[in-house]
Amino acid sequence: MTKSAAPKMNKKALLREESIGRLTQAAFRLIVAKGYHACTLQDIAEAAGLTKGAIFFYFESKENLLLQLLDIAEAHIVDPLIEHLDEKRGTAPEKIASFFRFTSKQGIDRPHELLCLIKMSIESRTGTDIADRRVSEIYERIYGMLEVIVDRGKASGELPRSLPTREFATLVVATHDGMMLEWHRRGGGIDGRLFVRTVWQTFLNGILGPKA
Repeated sequence: MTKSAAPKMNKKALLREESIGRLTQAAFRLIVAKGYHACTLQDIAEAAGLTKGAIFFYFESKENLLLQLLDIAEAHIVDPLIEHLDEKRGTAPEKIASFFRFTSKQGIDRPHELLCLIKMSIESRTGTDIADRRVSEIYERIYGMLEVIVDRGKASGELPRSLPTREFATLVVATHDGMMLEWHRRGGGIDGRLFVRTVWQTFLNGILGPKA
C-alpha cells in the first residue's frame, strides 16, 4: 500500500463512521418520538441529512438498522447496568434501589437509547421476527440479573422467602419502564431526580407509615 492510499482509506472509514452515527442517532430519536413502525426510512434519512439510499448502503434494511440500534442500546445501557450491580456491595434491597438510581442516570446521559429499548419492548410483542427475539433476549438478561439478586436476598433473609422471584423481578422492570416513559412524557414538568427517588423509596417501603 502506498503512502497516499492510506489517508484516502482513513477518510473513507471516517465518512462511513460519521454517516452510520448520524443515521443511528436519527433513528433513535424518531423511534422514541414516533415509534418504530410509524417512522419511515425516508424520515430517518431526512433527519440524518442523508439519502434513503445511504440507509440501504450501510444497513440493507430497516430491520438491520433496528438490530444495530438494539446492539448499541445493549452495549451502552444493559452491559454497564449488569456490571454495576455485579460489582456493588450491599443487601438485596440496596441493590434494587441502586438499579433504579443507575438507570435514572442512564436516562439522563443516554435518554434515546434507553427509551428506544423500552418502546421496542412494547412494539415487539410477537416474539417471531429477529428484532422481536433480540428485544426479548436483552430483557431476559435484565430479568435474570434481578432474579439472582432476589434469590440471594431470599436466601440471606433480606427478602421474604415467600416472594415469587420471577414475578417480583418482572414488577421491578415494569415499574422502571413505566417510570422512564412517564418521565419522558412529562418532560420538564417534574423533578427527575426527586421522581426517581420517590419511585424506588415507595417501591421498597410502601406508602403506609408504621401502624400506631
